[in-house]
Amino acid sequence: MFLDTAQKQAVSGIAETGRGVAQRRAQVILLYDEGLTTIEVARQVGMSRRQVRYWKQQFHEHGLAIFSRWNGEAAEAVEETGVLPEAPAQAAPNPAEEVSDLPLPVALDHPGVTPDDSLAEAGRKVMLFQFNEMLSHEAGTRLGADIEELHDMRVATRRMRAAFDVFGEAFHAKVVKTHLKGLRATGRALGRVRDLDVFIEKAGAYRLTLAPEAQPGLDLLLEMWGRERDLARATMLEHFDSPAYAHFKRDFSAFLLAPDAGVRELPAWPPAPSHVQDIVPVLVYTRLAAVRAFDGILSSASILQLHALRIEFKRLRYTLEYFAEILGKESKLVVSEIKGMQDHLGDLHDAQVACQILSEFLDHWEDGQANLLLQERQSPGPVLDYLTYRHAERHHLLVTFPQVWAHFNRPELRQVLAQSMP
Repeated sequence: MFLDTAQKQAVSGIAETGRGVAQRRAQVILLYDEGLTTIEVARQVGMSRRQVRYWKQQFHEHGLAIFSRWNGEAAEAVEETGVLPEAPAQAAPNPAEEVSDLPLPVALDHPGVTPDDSLAEAGRKVMLFQFNEMLSHEAGTRLGADIEELHDMRVATRRMRAAFDVFGEAFHAKVVKTHLKGLRATGRALGRVRDLDVFIEKAGAYRLTLAPEAQPGLDLLLEMWGRERDLARATMLEHFDSPAYAHFKRDFSAFLLAPDAGVRELPAWPPAPSHVQDIVPVLVYTRLAAVRAFDGILSSASILQLHALRIEFKRLRYTLEYFAEILGKESKLVVSEIKGMQDHLGDLHDAQVACQILSEFLDHWEDGQANLLLQERQSPGPVLDYLTYRHAERHHLLVTFPQVWAHFNRPELRQVLAQSMP
């Protein structure tokens, strides 16, 4: 115990009758006074370990003044945005220490969304689950031995960004903007490495189909992509070790672990739906409508337009997956069908990008050969053959898409989706 009788009486009164920031701080101090550990206090009040330690330290330095001293904008930021205020006359926090203080990753089998959750609470659960997924793959991504670690980490960041599209209206715009900035920066750092992983993997698989004597013809291309990947990995690791990334993880963790942080209040009148079981059909069918809106242009769609359709499919799939726990089992069939559409359009996009990169590589082929002795110069033939192969792949995916689309856009699948609604 570290509270004297007068302090305990005052803090207990705030915990019982206070509201918002002051009440939560009082709960922290009382739990510490009862002898609970930092981890136990953080779990009970729904804050991060760094947050509860922060208020304990402030109480030791300022006593009961923390319940009035921090009632301004800086204090409200903790409850509203999940971003910690800076203490007066304190040294800047060490990013490495902040990361080590995070109570994540936590083993989560599923997000835990329930039909009676508010949109904000469901969103927090979904993003917390994906945040744990992201962090659980960071060590493997840093190591770089398994390219799937980076892929899974990147997918988790994308799912969180997409979650703000679905759940963002439940939070203050400033909160959404703050955390999306960190997610986008992390996604960019991961994205370039992942793209090169895919290029190298597919070119390597094609190389193995060639006769042994023809395989070295792709070595220059693979070496160039390998160098670019090394540079991209160095940039990614620099981002991981940056104060900005440490602050993002700290603040996003605080936001996700603080109940009601940054939540917009619903208007008192007229009454609005507040439970996800009532809201999810609107969200799902809005996404489906965005997908089906492409039906009128698909007969002459450009590859750029088909890429936009791929993004809409991704949003529809993620929305269904966010609410999988309250949807019927039929939704799994719909998600499987959507995944097939994404794979088709994703392969088309990869083939398109590969064709562009290979064409640029060939445009500068002679420049790369100019400094070599004549007998050392190589033919661009193998790379031209690979470009032809990727062009043929792109054409096949393009001309077969109407058939794939017709299979997805059938009334029977929409009936299955309707049956899955809560």
